Amino acid sequence: MKLLLKKYLIKYEDIKDEITVDVRTKEQYLENNVFKYNIPIMTKEEHDFLHRHLFWAEVIVIYGMIKNIKETTKDLIRVSHNKTKTLIIGCSKGRLRSPTMWAYAKLIGINAKVLENGILGIKKY
Repeated sequence: MKLLLKKYLIKYEDIKDEITVDVRTKEQYLENNVFKYNIPIMTKEEHDFLHRHLFWAEVIVIYGMIKNIKETTKDLIRVSHNKTKTLIIGCSKGRLRSPTMWAYAKLIGINAKVLENGILGIKKY
């Protein structure tokens, strides 16, 4: 991921006026809401299932996103101010959920970057 998308990664301290989007579950977001918006890519139940079946992790993430694709699309367009603002997308560690949402945002024409090392990697400044 890091080698392939290095130009699409951003460190927390380098975020300026971009719009921040947390794609973790609602429960995770409420525990530690550092980013402005929460557009969960999956439910808590799907996230728990993922951790019991890591071999299928990417399939589970994509399923979580596809089943809510209309709502996710509307939310991404809304928070990006109709595709005019850059989004910074973060998940726990920046390895699976945020790159998946990043790829979808790029597909629908939204400029986006992935938070390097995820939200759990943010050090207090």
